[in-house]
Amino acid sequence: MSNVNLDALIPREDFEVIDNTSNASSFNQNVGVKDLERGEFFYAGLRKPDFQRETSDWSDEQICEFIKSFIEGDLIPAVILWNSGPYNFVIDGAHRLGALIAWINDDYGDGTISQKFYNNEIDEEQKEAAKRTREKIQKTVKSYSEYKKAILNHIDGDQDMLRKALSLGRTSIQLQWVTGGSKKAEESFFKINQKASKINDTEIELLRSRRKSFAIASRAIIRAGNGHQYWSKFSPEKMEEIENLAKEIHELIFHPKVSGPVKTLDLPLIKKHNSPQTNSFIFDLVKKCNRLTGDTYKIEDDSDGEETIRNLKSVIKFLRLVNSSHASSLGLHPLVYFYNKRGNQIYSAVLAWIDVIAEINKSKQSINSFLHIRNRFELFLLKYKHFIAGINAKYGSGLKSNKHISSMILLTIKLMQRNESDDSIVEQIISSYSFLPRNDDVEIASSRFSGDVKSQIYIQDALPKTSTCAHCHGFIHSNSISFDHIQRVRDGGKGAPSNGSLMHPFCNTGAKS
Repeated sequence: MSNVNLDALIPREDFEVIDNTSNASSFNQNVGVKDLERGEFFYAGLRKPDFQRETSDWSDEQICEFIKSFIEGDLIPAVILWNSGPYNFVIDGAHRLGALIAWINDDYGDGTISQKFYNNEIDEEQKEAAKRTREKIQKTVKSYSEYKKAILNHIDGDQDMLRKALSLGRTSIQLQWVTGGSKKAEESFFKINQKASKINDTEIELLRSRRKSFAIASRAIIRAGNGHQYWSKFSPEKMEEIENLAKEIHELIFHPKVSGPVKTLDLPLIKKHNSPQTNSFIFDLVKKCNRLTGDTYKIEDDSDGEETIRNLKSVIKFLRLVNSSHASSLGLHPLVYFYNKRGNQIYSAVLAWIDVIAEINKSKQSINSFLHIRNRFELFLLKYKHFIAGINAKYGSGLKSNKHISSMILLTIKLMQRNESDDSIVEQIISSYSFLPRNDDVEIASSRFSGDVKSQIYIQDALPKTSTCAHCHGFIHSNSISFDHIQRVRDGGKGAPSNGSLMHPFCNTGAKS
Protein backbone atom coordinates (compact mmCIF):
# COMPACT_ATOMS: atom_id res chain seq x y z
CA MET A 1 0.00 0.00 0.00
CA SER A 2 1.62 3.28 -1.13
CA ASN A 3 2.06 6.42 0.95
CA VAL A 4 0.27 9.68 0.15
CA ASN A 5 2.06 11.98 -2.28
CA LEU A 6 1.86 15.58 -1.02
CA ASP A 7 4.83 16.76 -3.05
CA ALA A 8 2.89 19.22 -5.22
CA LEU A 9 1.43 21.21 -2.32
CA ILE A 10 4.56 23.23 -1.54
CA PRO A 11 6.39 24.21 -4.75
CA ARG A 12 10.16 23.92 -5.05
CA GLU A 13 12.41 26.84 -5.84
CA ASP A 14 16.12 27.42 -6.35
CA PHE A 15 17.45 27.89 -2.83
CA GLU A 16 19.64 30.79 -3.89
CA VAL A 17 16.99 32.69 -5.84
CA ILE A 18 17.60 35.74 -3.65
CA ASP A 19 20.30 35.31 -1.03
CA ASN A 20 19.84 37.68 1.87
CA THR A 21 20.12 37.74 5.64
CA SER A 22 16.71 39.10 6.62
CA ASN A 23 15.86 39.85 10.20
CA ALA A 24 13.89 36.79 11.35
CA SER A 25 12.43 38.65 14.32
CA SER A 26 10.18 40.63 11.95
CA PHE A 27 8.46 37.51 10.55
CA ASN A 28 5.31 35.69 11.68
CA GLN A 29 5.84 33.44 14.67
CA ASN A 30 2.77 31.28 13.98
CA VAL A 31 0.77 30.06 10.97
CA GLY A 32 -2.97 29.36 11.11
CA VAL A 33 -5.36 27.49 8.85
CA LYS A 34 -6.45 30.61 6.95
CA ASP A 35 -2.83 31.28 5.98
CA LEU A 36 -2.65 27.89 4.24
CA GLU A 37 -5.70 28.28 2.01
CA ARG A 38 -4.98 28.46 -1.69
CA GLY A 39 -4.74 32.12 -2.73
CA GLU A 40 -3.59 33.44 0.65
CA PHE A 41 -0.39 35.49 0.84
CA PHE A 42 1.54 33.23 3.22
CA TYR A 43 0.79 30.06 1.25
CA ALA A 44 1.65 31.77 -2.05
CA GLY A 45 5.16 32.51 -0.78
CA LEU A 46 5.82 29.08 0.73
CA ARG A 47 8.57 27.04 -0.95
CA LYS A 48 10.67 23.90 -0.50
CA PRO A 49 14.37 24.00 -1.39
CA ASP A 50 15.00 22.40 -4.78
CA PHE A 51 17.08 19.71 -3.04
CA GLN A 52 14.28 18.75 -0.61
CA ARG A 53 13.15 15.11 -0.69
CA GLU A 54 9.71 14.30 -2.05
CA THR A 55 6.96 14.90 0.49
CA SER A 56 5.60 11.38 0.21
CA ASP A 57 6.65 9.50 3.36
CA TRP A 58 3.38 9.67 5.32
CA SER A 59 0.59 7.10 5.18
CA ASP A 60 -3.12 7.95 5.18
CA GLU A 61 -3.18 6.93 8.86
CA GLN A 62 -0.36 9.33 9.76
CA ILE A 63 -2.06 12.20 7.95
CA CYS A 64 -5.37 11.55 9.74
CA GLU A 65 -3.66 11.34 13.13
CA PHE A 66 -1.80 14.58 12.53
CA ILE A 67 -4.94 16.46 11.45
CA LYS A 68 -6.75 15.11 14.50
CA SER A 69 -3.93 16.28 16.78
CA PHE A 70 -4.03 19.74 15.18
CA ILE A 71 -7.81 20.07 15.55
CA GLU A 72 -7.68 18.95 19.17
CA GLY A 73 -4.94 21.46 19.98
CA ASP A 74 -2.21 18.94 20.80
CA LEU A 75 1.39 20.09 20.98
CA ILE A 76 2.94 20.01 17.50
CA PRO A 77 6.67 20.59 16.87
CA ALA A 78 7.55 23.94 15.33
CA VAL A 79 8.12 24.26 11.60
CA ILE A 80 11.53 25.72 10.73
CA LEU A 81 11.70 28.24 7.87
CA TRP A 82 14.27 30.43 6.17
CA ASN A 83 13.39 33.59 4.29
CA SER A 84 14.94 34.55 0.97
CA GLY A 85 13.34 37.65 -0.49
CA PRO A 86 9.72 36.88 -1.45
CA TYR A 87 9.87 33.21 -0.44
CA ASN A 88 9.76 31.36 2.88
CA PHE A 89 11.64 28.06 2.50
CA VAL A 90 10.69 25.04 4.63
CA ILE A 91 13.85 23.75 6.31
CA ASP A 92 12.01 21.25 8.52
CA GLY A 93 8.33 20.34 8.68
CA ALA A 94 7.31 19.87 5.04
CA HIS A 95 5.16 16.83 5.90
CA ARG A 96 3.41 18.67 8.73
CA LEU A 97 2.64 21.71 6.59
CA GLY A 98 1.84 19.49 3.60
CA ALA A 99 -0.70 17.46 5.58
CA LEU A 100 -2.45 20.64 6.76
CA ILE A 101 -2.43 22.13 3.26
CA ALA A 102 -3.84 18.86 1.89
CA TRP A 103 -6.69 18.90 4.41
CA ILE A 104 -7.45 22.62 4.03
CA ASN A 105 -7.45 22.49 0.20
CA ASP A 106 -8.83 18.94 -0.21
CA ASP A 107 -5.81 17.81 -2.19
CA TYR A 108 -4.18 14.55 -1.12
CA GLY A 109 -2.23 14.19 -4.36
CA ASP A 110 -5.15 14.29 -6.80
CA GLY A 111 -6.69 17.76 -6.35
CA THR A 112 -6.43 21.00 -8.30
CA ILE A 113 -2.95 21.91 -7.06
CA SER A 114 -1.54 18.43 -7.75
CA GLN A 115 -3.23 18.13 -11.14
CA LYS A 116 -1.62 21.37 -12.28
CA PHE A 117 1.78 20.37 -10.85
CA TYR A 118 1.78 17.00 -12.65
CA ASN A 119 0.25 18.30 -15.91
CA ASN A 120 -2.89 16.21 -15.27
CA GLU A 121 -0.78 13.02 -15.47
CA ILE A 122 -1.32 11.39 -12.06
CA ASP A 123 -0.93 7.62 -11.91
CA GLU A 124 -3.56 5.28 -10.48
CA GLU A 125 -1.45 4.40 -7.44
CA GLN A 126 -1.33 8.07 -6.39
CA LYS A 127 -5.06 8.52 -7.05
CA GLU A 128 -5.90 5.45 -4.99
CA ALA A 129 -3.81 6.70 -2.05
CA ALA A 130 -5.55 10.08 -2.24
CA LYS A 131 -9.01 8.49 -2.36
CA ARG A 132 -8.17 6.25 0.60
CA THR A 133 -6.97 9.24 2.63
CA ARG A 134 -10.00 11.38 1.83
CA GLU A 135 -12.34 8.57 2.88
CA LYS A 136 -10.44 8.07 6.15
CA ILE A 137 -10.51 11.82 6.85
CA GLN A 138 -14.27 11.87 6.28
CA LYS A 139 -14.82 8.96 8.67
CA THR A 140 -12.65 10.43 11.42
CA VAL A 141 -11.95 14.17 11.62
CA LYS A 142 -14.22 15.35 8.75
CA SER A 143 -13.19 17.60 5.88
CA TYR A 144 -12.06 21.22 6.30
CA SER A 145 -15.02 22.41 4.22
CA GLU A 146 -17.43 20.97 6.79
CA TYR A 147 -15.86 23.10 9.50
CA LYS A 148 -16.34 26.15 7.26
CA LYS A 149 -20.00 25.20 6.77
CA ALA A 150 -20.42 24.84 10.53
CA ILE A 151 -19.46 28.52 10.89
CA LEU A 152 -21.99 29.58 8.25
CA ASN A 153 -24.75 27.42 9.81
CA HIS A 154 -23.85 28.32 13.39
CA ILE A 155 -27.47 28.45 14.57
CA ASP A 156 -28.96 25.26 13.14
CA GLY A 157 -25.79 23.24 12.56
CA ASP A 158 -23.92 20.61 14.57
CA GLN A 159 -22.84 22.40 17.75
CA ASP A 160 -19.90 20.09 18.38
CA MET A 161 -18.59 20.82 14.89
CA LEU A 162 -19.18 24.53 15.51
CA ARG A 163 -17.15 24.42 18.73
CA LYS A 164 -14.24 22.73 16.95
CA ALA A 165 -14.53 25.10 14.00
CA LEU A 166 -14.35 28.15 16.24
CA SER A 167 -11.28 26.74 18.00
CA LEU A 168 -9.52 26.40 14.64
CA GLY A 169 -9.42 30.19 14.49
CA ARG A 170 -7.13 30.14 17.53
CA THR A 171 -5.10 27.06 16.56
CA SER A 172 -1.76 27.51 14.82
CA ILE A 173 1.65 25.96 14.27
CA GLN A 174 4.66 27.68 15.77
CA LEU A 175 7.32 28.91 13.35
CA GLN A 176 11.05 29.15 13.96
CA TRP A 177 13.37 31.00 11.59
CA VAL A 178 16.92 30.27 10.47
CA THR A 179 19.03 33.40 10.17
CA GLY A 180 21.95 33.90 7.79
CA GLY A 181 22.54 33.16 4.13
CA SER A 182 21.64 30.22 1.88
CA LYS A 183 24.76 28.19 2.75
CA LYS A 184 23.89 28.28 6.43
CA ALA A 185 20.25 27.42 5.69
CA GLU A 186 21.32 24.45 3.51
CA GLU A 187 23.61 23.10 6.20
CA SER A 188 20.80 23.55 8.73
CA PHE A 189 18.56 21.44 6.54
CA PHE A 190 21.02 18.53 6.37
CA LYS A 191 21.86 18.75 10.06
CA ILE A 192 18.20 18.72 11.12
CA ASN A 193 17.21 15.95 8.73
CA GLN A 194 20.08 13.73 9.80
CA LYS A 195 18.79 13.84 13.35
CA ALA A 196 15.04 13.54 12.72
CA SER A 197 13.93 11.58 9.64
CA LYS A 198 17.44 10.37 8.85
CA ILE A 199 18.59 10.71 5.26
CA ASN A 200 20.47 7.71 3.90
CA ASP A 201 23.74 8.03 1.99
CA THR A 202 22.09 7.73 -1.42
CA GLU A 203 19.59 10.48 -0.63
CA ILE A 204 22.34 12.77 0.65
CA GLU A 205 24.27 12.26 -2.59
CA LEU A 206 21.15 12.92 -4.64
CA LEU A 207 20.34 16.09 -2.70
CA ARG A 208 23.86 17.53 -2.68
CA SER A 209 24.39 16.65 -6.37
CA ARG A 210 21.13 18.25 -7.49
CA ARG A 211 22.73 20.29 -10.30
CA LYS A 212 24.74 17.39 -11.72
CA SER A 213 23.56 15.42 -14.74
CA PHE A 214 23.00 12.05 -13.04
CA ALA A 215 20.90 13.62 -10.27
CA ILE A 216 18.79 15.66 -12.72
CA ALA A 217 18.28 12.53 -14.86
CA SER A 218 17.22 10.53 -11.79
CA ARG A 219 14.70 13.17 -10.70
CA ALA A 220 13.24 13.32 -14.21
CA ILE A 221 12.82 9.52 -14.37
CA ILE A 222 11.21 9.24 -10.93
CA ARG A 223 8.32 11.55 -11.92
CA ALA A 224 8.21 10.62 -15.65
CA GLY A 225 9.32 14.12 -16.66
CA ASN A 226 6.60 15.80 -14.61
CA GLY A 227 6.66 17.68 -11.30
CA HIS A 228 9.35 20.17 -10.38
CA GLN A 229 11.63 20.87 -13.34
CA TYR A 230 15.16 20.51 -12.04
CA TRP A 231 16.16 20.98 -15.68
CA SER A 232 14.39 24.36 -16.09
CA LYS A 233 17.65 26.30 -16.69
CA PHE A 234 18.29 24.40 -19.93
CA SER A 235 16.98 25.47 -23.34
CA PRO A 236 13.32 24.66 -24.17
CA GLU A 237 14.46 22.08 -26.74
CA LYS A 238 16.63 20.24 -24.25
CA MET A 239 13.96 20.46 -21.57
CA GLU A 240 11.51 18.77 -23.94
CA GLU A 241 14.03 16.06 -24.85
CA ILE A 242 14.78 15.35 -21.17
CA GLU A 243 11.07 15.05 -20.39
CA ASN A 244 10.41 12.74 -23.35
CA LEU A 245 13.37 10.48 -22.52
CA ALA A 246 12.39 10.38 -18.84
CA LYS A 247 8.82 9.43 -19.71
CA GLU A 248 9.99 6.55 -21.93
CA ILE A 249 12.35 5.27 -19.22
CA HIS A 250 9.61 5.51 -16.59
CA GLU A 251 7.32 3.39 -18.79
CA LEU A 252 10.07 0.83 -19.46
CA ILE A 253 10.61 0.44 -15.71
CA PHE A 254 7.11 0.67 -14.22
CA HIS A 255 4.67 -0.53 -16.91
CA PRO A 256 2.40 -2.39 -16.87
CA LYS A 257 1.19 -1.15 -13.47
CA VAL A 258 0.26 -3.83 -10.93
CA SER A 259 -0.44 -3.97 -7.20
CA GLY A 260 -1.25 -6.53 -4.53
CA PRO A 261 -0.52 -10.28 -4.79
CA VAL A 262 0.79 -11.43 -8.16
CA LYS A 263 -2.12 -12.49 -10.38
CA THR A 264 -0.53 -11.84 -13.76
CA LEU A 265 2.74 -12.71 -15.48
CA ASP A 266 2.85 -9.26 -17.07
CA LEU A 267 4.85 -7.69 -14.27
CA PRO A 268 6.92 -4.53 -14.83
CA LEU A 269 10.67 -4.40 -14.34
CA ILE A 270 9.97 -2.77 -10.95
CA LYS A 271 6.56 -3.11 -9.29
CA LYS A 272 6.86 -0.64 -6.43
CA HIS A 273 6.59 2.98 -7.50
CA ASN A 274 7.16 6.17 -5.47
CA SER A 275 9.02 4.70 -2.50
CA PRO A 276 12.39 5.66 -0.98
CA GLN A 277 13.84 2.28 -2.03
CA THR A 278 12.68 2.69 -5.62
CA ASN A 279 13.98 6.26 -5.80
CA SER A 280 17.39 5.05 -4.58
CA PHE A 281 17.28 2.29 -7.22
CA ILE A 282 16.65 4.84 -10.00
CA PHE A 283 19.63 6.89 -8.79
CA ASP A 284 21.84 3.79 -8.70
CA LEU A 285 20.58 2.72 -12.14
CA VAL A 286 21.53 6.06 -13.72
CA LYS A 287 24.99 6.01 -12.15
CA LYS A 288 25.58 2.35 -13.02
CA CYS A 289 24.49 2.71 -16.66
CA ASN A 290 26.83 5.69 -17.01
CA ARG A 291 29.74 4.02 -15.17
CA LEU A 292 29.84 6.78 -12.53
CA THR A 293 31.85 5.59 -9.56
CA GLY A 294 33.99 7.09 -6.82
CA ASP A 295 33.58 10.68 -5.65
CA THR A 296 30.68 11.91 -7.77
CA TYR A 297 30.76 15.29 -5.98
CA LYS A 298 33.78 16.16 -8.15
CA ILE A 299 31.72 15.85 -11.33
CA GLU A 300 30.96 19.26 -12.82
CA ASP A 301 27.42 20.64 -12.72
CA ASP A 302 25.50 20.25 -15.98
CA SER A 303 25.30 23.76 -17.39
CA ASP A 304 23.42 23.11 -20.64
CA GLY A 305 21.65 19.73 -20.33
CA GLU A 306 23.89 17.78 -22.70
CA GLU A 307 25.22 15.45 -19.99
CA THR A 308 21.75 14.88 -18.55
CA ILE A 309 20.48 13.82 -21.97
CA ARG A 310 23.51 11.54 -22.43
CA ASN A 311 22.85 9.94 -19.03
CA LEU A 312 19.21 9.32 -19.93
CA LYS A 313 20.13 7.80 -23.30
CA SER A 314 22.53 5.36 -21.60
CA VAL A 315 19.70 4.19 -19.34
CA ILE A 316 17.31 3.81 -22.28
CA LYS A 317 19.86 1.75 -24.21
CA PHE A 318 20.13 -0.71 -21.30
CA LEU A 319 16.38 -0.90 -20.62
CA ARG A 320 15.50 -1.39 -24.29
CA LEU A 321 17.94 -4.27 -24.42
CA VAL A 322 16.57 -5.83 -21.22
CA ASN A 323 12.82 -5.84 -21.86
CA SER A 324 11.13 -3.85 -24.62
CA SER A 325 9.87 -4.16 -28.18
CA HIS A 326 13.07 -2.61 -29.53
CA ALA A 327 14.97 -4.73 -32.08
CA SER A 328 17.91 -5.05 -29.64
CA SER A 329 15.76 -6.48 -26.83
CA LEU A 330 16.70 -9.80 -25.26
CA GLY A 331 13.29 -9.74 -23.59
CA LEU A 332 14.41 -10.83 -20.12
CA HIS A 333 11.20 -11.82 -18.35
CA PRO A 334 11.12 -9.73 -15.12
CA LEU A 335 9.50 -12.50 -13.10
CA VAL A 336 12.33 -14.89 -14.02
CA TYR A 337 15.26 -12.52 -13.68
CA PHE A 338 14.34 -9.73 -11.25
CA TYR A 339 11.80 -11.06 -8.73
CA ASN A 340 12.04 -13.57 -5.91
CA LYS A 341 9.80 -16.64 -5.83
CA ARG A 342 7.03 -14.71 -4.05
CA GLY A 343 6.80 -11.90 -6.57
CA ASN A 344 8.86 -9.25 -4.77
CA GLN A 345 11.39 -7.32 -6.84
CA ILE A 346 15.13 -7.52 -6.20
CA TYR A 347 16.58 -4.16 -7.21
CA SER A 348 20.18 -5.36 -7.15
CA ALA A 349 19.35 -8.10 -9.67
CA VAL A 350 18.44 -5.44 -12.27
CA LEU A 351 21.68 -3.56 -11.58
CA ALA A 352 23.66 -6.79 -11.81
CA TRP A 353 22.47 -7.35 -15.36
CA ILE A 354 24.15 -4.12 -16.48
CA ASP A 355 27.45 -5.95 -15.95
CA VAL A 356 26.16 -9.30 -17.23
CA ILE A 357 24.88 -7.77 -20.47
CA ALA A 358 28.15 -5.87 -20.96
CA GLU A 359 29.91 -9.24 -20.77
CA ILE A 360 27.61 -11.29 -23.02
CA ASN A 361 27.22 -8.38 -25.46
CA LYS A 362 30.93 -8.26 -26.36
CA SER A 363 30.39 -10.11 -29.62
CA LYS A 364 27.69 -11.85 -31.63
CA GLN A 365 29.34 -15.14 -30.73
CA SER A 366 29.01 -14.33 -27.00
CA ILE A 367 25.31 -13.46 -27.35
CA ASN A 368 24.56 -16.57 -29.39
CA SER A 369 26.42 -18.67 -26.83
CA PHE A 370 24.12 -17.25 -24.11
CA LEU A 371 21.00 -17.80 -26.22
CA HIS A 372 22.06 -21.41 -26.76
CA ILE A 373 21.81 -22.17 -23.02
CA ARG A 374 19.10 -19.60 -22.20
CA ASN A 375 16.23 -22.05 -21.68
CA ARG A 376 18.28 -24.16 -19.28
CA PHE A 377 19.63 -21.04 -17.54
CA GLU A 378 16.12 -19.65 -16.92
CA LEU A 379 14.85 -22.94 -15.51
CA PHE A 380 17.90 -22.96 -13.21
CA LEU A 381 17.13 -19.38 -12.06
CA LEU A 382 13.55 -20.37 -11.26
CA LYS A 383 14.60 -23.44 -9.30
CA TYR A 384 17.31 -21.62 -7.33
CA LYS A 385 15.77 -18.17 -6.91
CA HIS A 386 16.84 -18.26 -3.28
CA PHE A 387 20.49 -17.93 -4.40
CA ILE A 388 20.01 -14.36 -5.68
CA ALA A 389 17.63 -13.51 -2.84
CA GLY A 390 20.18 -14.86 -0.33
CA ILE A 391 23.06 -12.84 -1.77
CA ASN A 392 20.85 -9.75 -1.74
CA ALA A 393 19.92 -10.37 1.91
CA LYS A 394 23.56 -10.93 2.88
CA TYR A 395 25.15 -7.89 1.26
CA GLY A 396 22.22 -5.45 1.04
CA SER A 397 20.06 -4.06 -1.74
CA GLY A 398 21.13 -1.94 -4.69
CA LEU A 399 24.80 -1.43 -5.47
CA LYS A 400 25.87 -3.24 -2.29
CA SER A 401 25.20 -6.71 -3.71
CA ASN A 402 24.90 -6.27 -7.47
CA LYS A 403 28.54 -7.22 -8.14
CA HIS A 404 28.10 -10.46 -6.15
CA ILE A 405 24.90 -11.29 -8.04
CA SER A 406 26.47 -10.54 -11.42
CA SER A 407 29.46 -12.75 -10.53
CA MET A 408 27.14 -15.62 -9.60
CA ILE A 409 25.14 -15.21 -12.82
CA LEU A 410 28.25 -15.08 -15.02
CA LEU A 411 29.67 -18.13 -13.23
CA THR A 412 26.42 -20.03 -13.91
CA ILE A 413 26.41 -19.04 -17.59
CA LYS A 414 30.06 -20.02 -18.02
CA LEU A 415 29.55 -23.44 -16.40
CA MET A 416 26.46 -24.13 -18.51
CA GLN A 417 28.35 -23.21 -21.65
CA ARG A 418 30.87 -25.85 -20.59
CA ASN A 419 27.93 -28.23 -20.31
CA GLU A 420 28.47 -28.93 -16.62
CA SER A 421 25.58 -30.51 -14.72
CA ASP A 422 23.19 -28.51 -12.53
CA ASP A 423 24.46 -30.38 -9.45
CA SER A 424 28.02 -29.35 -10.25
CA ILE A 425 26.97 -25.74 -10.79
CA VAL A 426 25.10 -25.66 -7.47
CA GLU A 427 28.16 -27.05 -5.67
CA GLN A 428 30.44 -24.41 -7.18
CA ILE A 429 28.03 -21.57 -6.33
CA ILE A 430 27.73 -22.78 -2.73
CA SER A 431 31.51 -23.10 -2.60
CA SER A 432 31.78 -19.40 -3.52
CA TYR A 433 28.87 -18.33 -1.28
CA SER A 434 28.94 -20.69 1.71
CA PHE A 435 26.03 -18.93 3.44
CA LEU A 436 23.58 -20.05 0.73
CA PRO A 437 21.39 -23.07 1.52
CA ARG A 438 21.16 -25.79 -1.09
CA ASN A 439 17.37 -25.87 -0.81
CA ASP A 440 14.79 -23.26 0.11
CA ASP A 441 12.34 -25.23 2.22
CA VAL A 442 10.75 -22.85 4.75
CA GLU A 443 8.12 -24.11 7.16
CA ILE A 444 4.99 -21.97 7.46
CA ALA A 445 3.03 -22.26 10.69
CA SER A 446 -0.17 -20.46 9.65
CA SER A 447 -2.97 -22.35 7.89
CA ARG A 448 -3.94 -19.23 5.94
CA PHE A 449 -2.35 -18.13 2.67
CA SER A 450 -0.48 -14.83 3.04
CA GLY A 451 -0.27 -12.40 0.12
CA ASP A 452 3.28 -13.56 -0.63
CA VAL A 453 2.26 -17.22 -0.60
CA LYS A 454 -0.68 -16.48 -2.93
CA SER A 455 1.80 -14.83 -5.30
CA GLN A 456 4.09 -17.86 -5.14
CA ILE A 457 1.21 -20.23 -5.87
CA TYR A 458 0.20 -18.21 -8.93
CA ILE A 459 3.78 -17.94 -10.21
CA GLN A 460 4.63 -21.63 -9.83
CA ASP A 461 1.40 -22.61 -11.59
CA ALA A 462 1.23 -20.00 -14.37
CA LEU A 463 4.83 -19.34 -15.41
CA PRO A 464 5.64 -22.83 -16.78
CA LYS A 465 2.59 -22.54 -19.06
CA THR A 466 3.53 -19.20 -20.63
CA SER A 467 4.85 -18.71 -24.17
CA THR A 468 8.48 -19.28 -25.05
CA CYS A 469 10.66 -17.97 -27.86
CA ALA A 470 10.80 -20.14 -30.99
CA HIS A 471 14.54 -19.44 -31.30
CA CYS A 472 16.10 -19.55 -27.79
CA HIS A 473 13.13 -21.12 -25.93
CA GLY A 474 13.34 -18.51 -23.17
CA PHE A 475 10.16 -17.20 -21.55
CA ILE A 476 8.42 -14.37 -23.40
CA HIS A 477 7.04 -11.29 -21.62
CA SER A 478 4.24 -9.12 -23.02
CA ASN A 479 6.61 -6.13 -23.38
CA SER A 480 8.99 -8.08 -25.65
CA ILE A 481 6.98 -9.97 -28.25
CA SER A 482 8.09 -10.21 -31.86
CA PHE A 483 6.20 -12.12 -34.59
CA ASP A 484 8.33 -14.26 -36.89
CA HIS A 485 7.70 -15.96 -40.22
CA ILE A 486 8.66 -19.63 -39.90
CA GLN A 487 9.22 -19.76 -43.66
CA ARG A 488 10.79 -16.45 -44.61
CA VAL A 489 8.94 -14.04 -46.87
CA ARG A 490 11.84 -14.04 -49.33
CA ASP A 491 11.49 -17.81 -49.53
CA GLY A 492 7.77 -17.59 -50.29
CA GLY A 493 6.44 -17.63 -46.71
CA LYS A 494 2.89 -16.31 -46.28
CA GLY A 495 1.30 -14.26 -43.51
CA ALA A 496 -0.86 -17.14 -42.32
CA PRO A 497 -1.19 -18.10 -38.61
CA SER A 498 0.32 -21.50 -39.39
CA ASN A 499 3.48 -19.78 -40.63
CA GLY A 500 3.91 -17.61 -37.53
CA SER A 501 5.76 -17.99 -34.24
CA LEU A 502 6.69 -15.83 -31.26
CA MET A 503 10.24 -14.63 -30.66
CA HIS A 504 12.15 -12.16 -28.57
CA PRO A 505 12.93 -9.08 -30.72
CA PHE A 506 16.69 -9.74 -30.77
CA CYS A 507 16.21 -13.43 -31.55
CA ASN A 508 14.09 -12.41 -34.54
CA THR A 509 16.17 -9.53 -35.92
CA GLY A 510 19.70 -10.20 -34.65
CA ALA A 511 20.36 -13.81 -33.72
CA LYS A 512 18.27 -15.42 -36.45
CA SER A 513 19.47 -13.24 -39.31
